[in-house]
Amino acid sequence: MNPATTWVQPGPEGPAGHSVVNHFNSQAAAARYAGNRPQSQGRVLGWVKTLLGEALPVERALDVGCGTGHSTVALLPLAKSVVGLDSSRFMLAQAERHPAIDYRCGYAEALPFARGSFDLLTVCSAYHWFDQDKFLAESARVLRGGGWLVLYKVGSTGKLADHAEFETWKRGVFRARYPKAQRNDEVLTEEKAVGFGFHDVARESLTHRVRHTLDEYVDNLLTHSSLIGAIDRKQEPVTETRDWLCRELEPFFTGGSAEFLHEDWIHLLSRDLGGGGGRG
Repeated sequence: MNPATTWVQPGPEGPAGHSVVNHFNSQAAAARYAGNRPQSQGRVLGWVKTLLGEALPVERALDVGCGTGHSTVALLPLAKSVVGLDSSRFMLAQAERHPAIDYRCGYAEALPFARGSFDLLTVCSAYHWFDQDKFLAESARVLRGGGWLVLYKVGSTGKLADHAEFETWKRGVFRARYPKAQRNDEVLTEEKAVGFGFHDVARESLTHRVRHTLDEYVDNLLTHSSLIGAIDRKQEPVTETRDWLCRELEPFFTGGSAEFLHEDWIHLLSRDLGGGGGRG
């Protein structure tokens, strides 16, 4: 497969009946995301590789909400060919090209693929942006019977080791200035999954420690939806945001760096044999 991006840009309101807000739909935000977002997807997907063992690599995998392709590239050890799908053409334009990857523009709630097209479907740190019922119905449709759905989130801000006051600052100062963007953080229950034709295989929480410099950490924060909203929609200059973050965070970075505890989670499900599609 040749590296390609298929520009099938949906309308601004998204698929029928679904209002879409994409917080990463600008060239500047996409460039910051591509260059400064931590890339630990491969480490988390290694857990899936260990669990599925000889069933890998699959023939074809789909990465939904792929953004700038970090999670898509991380899928290469698990699949012979990969499709990365995102609703932002700006994010896709920043994605790393590879002969085994095809990038396409589209929505999680209206996947532009035929029934049973994929053996593996993954979502990294994007499930909370979706209309989840519509996405689950679509996932059940495009996955073959016996295929796998992987929902996972990689932590990128973390907790500062041995600094309880950092959490106080984050809740009371940082979030007061940059409130979280509205999202759906509901966890997919086993009961709900069964209703869409899936059953649980495994769930796991993972942690890892990483040392960040002040500049690295600030540049990472500038990729998050709450700050993108202030920068891109409220016309707050990036330099102003960055200067404020550096001043506020500097006391926590003794010697210019600090060690953070990052928390990830992963949920592996199997598509029931026989297709069907559950509630979809």
